[in-house]
Amino acid sequence: MSLRIALVVAVCGVLAVLESVIPFLFHLRSARADLLLSVVLYLALHDDVMEGAALSAVAGYLSDLTSATPAFLYTFLAVLTFVVVRTAGSALRTEGGAQSAAVAFGASLIHSLVASLLFGFVVGVGFHLEIGTLLWSAFGTALAAPFVFAILGRLDAGFMKSEGPAPARIR
Repeated sequence: MSLRIALVVAVCGVLAVLESVIPFLFHLRSARADLLLSVVLYLALHDDVMEGAALSAVAGYLSDLTSATPAFLYTFLAVLTFVVVRTAGSALRTEGGAQSAAVAFGASLIHSLVASLLFGFVVGVGFHLEIGTLLWSAFGTALAAPFVFAILGRLDAGFMKSEGPAPARIR
């Protein structure tokens, strides 16, 4: 399983670079797709608790490294998002497609609201939110989510094939 963890971290690294480069290339000032949030959503819906929470912390830390926010803000939010989505996971089962886009849109809206609230509290500038930027970021995250889910789903499918069928349990 350690190879899978390394590959998920590598995917997170590539997505973190894309997340920070794409807005620069397209001259987007404040709206950006939160690709690492899509990874956290996938992990919350498909991984076990300890491994998923640890990988969510890694994704959040990579998001911290590529943003100008207080240290560990996105790390905290990534793990919090993992816990909340994991708790509501039975109602949110998705393998990708339009359903993952809808989940990512809603999660991005809530994630951005909580991030703005925490940022204002930690920095001391108060709560400031731009609705247009919030909606564009949520829309970009929703567009990217099916692709991120597909990449991680293929990665997981490769590991399921190599491990073979699950051993029979004694009843």
